Amino acid sequence: MTWHPTTNRIQTQLLTPEERSALEAWPHGWECFTVYAKWESREDPSWSEDTVYRGKPAPVVTSKWFNVSPRDTVGPYETRELADICSSFDRIDVLRVDTCGGVSTAHLEGLKDE
Repeated sequence: MTWHPTTNRIQTQLLTPEERSALEAWPHGWECFTVYAKWESREDPSWSEDTVYRGKPAPVVTSKWFNVSPRDTVGPYETRELADICSSFDRIDVLRVDTCGGVSTAHLEGLKDE
């Protein structure tokens, strides 16, 4: 089995130097396995030798697409391709809304080959 920071089940003291470096450098934060037999988030872990840490998975980003025309905005569509298929003749832009952790950001993508 290949080792990965998000699936670690090895105490810190038993990790190879490469594994420990990869775990400590993990960009999405950490969890540690507690005496209550559950994983708890750690913002600044102490890296105790007898504790099991793992990296938190990367946040999930969901995207929705909307067709923008002078009359209205139509959507959401699950993919950009579906938004393109369902576009009207007077579409002026495509809006993509990305949501991650309850925070949404909007991006105008522009028209492709129109």
